[in-house]
Amino acid sequence: MVAVRGRVETMSASPSNEPTEDTLAPAKPPFLRRVRIRGYKSIAFCDVTLEPLTILVGRNASGKSNFLNALSFLRDVVSVGAHEAVKRHGGRESVLCQLTDSSLISLEIEAGVQMWKEPSPFIASFAIVIAMPAEGPPDIVSECATWEDGKSTQKIGYRVEDGYVSWEGHPFDNAPDAFKNWANIWPNPDRVFLGTIGPTESLKFRECIASIETYNFHPGEIRRPQEPNPGGYLDRDGKNLASVIETTRKIDAWAIERPSRYLTDITKTTEFAEVLPSGGYETLQFRVRLNDEGSGRSIQLPAASMSDGTLRAFAALVAAFQCAPPYGPPNLVAIEEPETSLHPAAMRALVDALDEATLRTQILLTTHSADMLDNPTIRPEQVRVVQMVNGRTVIGTVDDASIQIVARKLGTLGGLERENQLEPDQDDLERQQHLSSTWKVSQG
Repeated sequence: MVAVRGRVETMSASPSNEPTEDTLAPAKPPFLRRVRIRGYKSIAFCDVTLEPLTILVGRNASGKSNFLNALSFLRDVVSVGAHEAVKRHGGRESVLCQLTDSSLISLEIEAGVQMWKEPSPFIASFAIVIAMPAEGPPDIVSECATWEDGKSTQKIGYRVEDGYVSWEGHPFDNAPDAFKNWANIWPNPDRVFLGTIGPTESLKFRECIASIETYNFHPGEIRRPQEPNPGGYLDRDGKNLASVIETTRKIDAWAIERPSRYLTDITKTTEFAEVLPSGGYETLQFRVRLNDEGSGRSIQLPAASMSDGTLRAFAALVAAFQCAPPYGPPNLVAIEEPETSLHPAAMRALVDALDEATLRTQILLTTHSADMLDNPTIRPEQVRVVQMVNGRTVIGTVDDASIQIVARKLGTLGGLERENQLEPDQDDLERQQHLSSTWKVSQG
């Protein structure tokens, strides 16, 4: 373990977090525009639109985490295959919805994908159906991808039925002759077709899905000294936080300075100091002000001396601003309950920081904290209300009555949540119910 460093030094005043021309810029267009899920965990069906910053609000055990988990499951299917993805997420009984008779998991996303040097993103969609037999490994039985740039639309997909493969589009038109026969043998039941053969847009779309990052931070892992592991994104539990800081700093020093400044705003006494190497390991060091009377005296302490709330908040900040070669920031950062163990008075600075991070990446949060919703930065259109109804997770936009209360300044989103009056819009839930009976993941 790294010994506590007890030297006293001068701590600079917290840099101002007043809005600047950069922080007032419009949010980056969201990567994920719409997510449809059928048959995953407690989500029998949902059709949810997302903003640059979206907050899923609901009670404990309402299924908020399952929505985030579905996104990480899709990422893993694309990155490492269906079999490994199911293993990582707990096995068949863990991922398959137990409330229906179906043994299929269907996932579909609509996204905006930014190509290098292109002025605006192209619109793309990706849909996949995975069969989950009681015996044997999972089997990808349908896959479809489309993309359009305003001038044309391209589509590639296949469906396996009764052992026969039917194709949509012409994925092999520009492929080398050696790959022409893939149309007869492809459907690999474990691996997705997206990005394997097809135009450059297909590969870029696959890379974007692979950079969806979801988080549930464990302060104990963040405190523990870790072996350096540079070059990647932050792990789900935050354990490689020190390595991510060093990787990000080399790409964009501002992306570490900003979280450090916000941490000072959140805690009033603490700022990030350095990553300290020691015996083949590295740990985080923080500078803590001895008093807040302006003396400037401080002491440097290791992560082992920091509170859970401080470590969670700092991990959330770094996750939102992180970069990794060669792609830069993740396309989506999803964080479960970033406010856990944080004082209510610190909520505003945390939300402001995550809102600012939408200049770089899309942010998705879960919470049941009314204090977080009290931030005037948060608008009703950024909130999705999550409820458990008859054992099923439903997710809807904020109901019109709540929107009118907030618009007329008769109450706040936080106040409505405290009074248990923040409800999903029934018209939206009925729309999803109707869609669930007609929607099929297909090539068309």
